[in-house]
Amino acid sequence: MGQRERFVIFLVGALLGVVLLLGGKSCGSEKKNQLRAVRASLSMAPMMYDYAVTQKGFYGRYVLFEQVAESKDGGKVRTLVTGGTRRYSPEGKELPEEHILIKETYAAGVALAEAGPVAAYEFAFADRVALTLKPGHQASEVKIASGDVAAAWAGHEEVLLRLDAWRKQPGGIPWGKLEALVQELKSHPAVAEARLVRIDWQAEAELIKANSPK
Repeated sequence: MGQRERFVIFLVGALLGVVLLLGGKSCGSEKKNQLRAVRASLSMAPMMYDYAVTQKGFYGRYVLFEQVAESKDGGKVRTLVTGGTRRYSPEGKELPEEHILIKETYAAGVALAEAGPVAAYEFAFADRVALTLKPGHQASEVKIASGDVAAAWAGHEEVLLRLDAWRKQPGGIPWGKLEALVQELKSHPAVAEARLVRIDWQAEAELIKANSPK
């Protein structure tokens, strides 16, 4: 079986799994709860995994920002931002929108198009920065011009700077300055390291696959 065929089978299984995750009524309550837990654990909308698994480029009205740079080997790296999965509180109230940063790497000579193929994908949250503080410093010391302040990150030694006010600036969200902001934070007196929070999309795709019909 060729790679393309395996991708198609994977995709069909993933799509069927998503149907179940959305509440298939043929499952027992225990299975339903398991599928709901899997769905809640996913970082992105199901279609993003589909694009990555099938090596397609992410195009369309969901692209909020895009820029292209040339890589050292003559290929292209396409960086874009899209909206994240809608999330709700236990009371049913919609939570603030998330944003996802996608990096698509194209081999030399491959045209940038939805058909791809994309040689490599990277996903990260575009609305938060993880910070490793220098000894003796506190999260509250890290504040950016927009007014956002770093805070503790549950379950992590790092702290988290959520870019809530930064994404509400007059004139639109300055996505083109996001990676420069991360570099700027690295030079903050209280910060030892700064990074966008990466998403392990391959592990999450495997989770979808494991919970899809066999």
